[in-house]
Amino acid sequence: MTRRDEQFRSALASRDIIGQAKGMIMERFDVDALHALQMLPAQSQNRNTPVAALAAELVETRRTPRKP
Repeated sequence: MTRRDEQFRSALASRDIIGQAKGMIMERFDVDALHALQMLPAQSQNRNTPVAALAAELVETRRTPRKP
């Protein structure tokens, strides 16, 4: 597998994880998709953590960030 293929697969996996985290935020905070997607980068910056890593943590632990 080439480096490009690996990057593509990684990007797809990140997209899926971010989508799952977005859905969790939408359900728990009763917000729309746009607001949920805005919450992820805001929390990412607050925690100095990449968005994909934060999303993976949310999905794994089932804990969502506090609503700003």
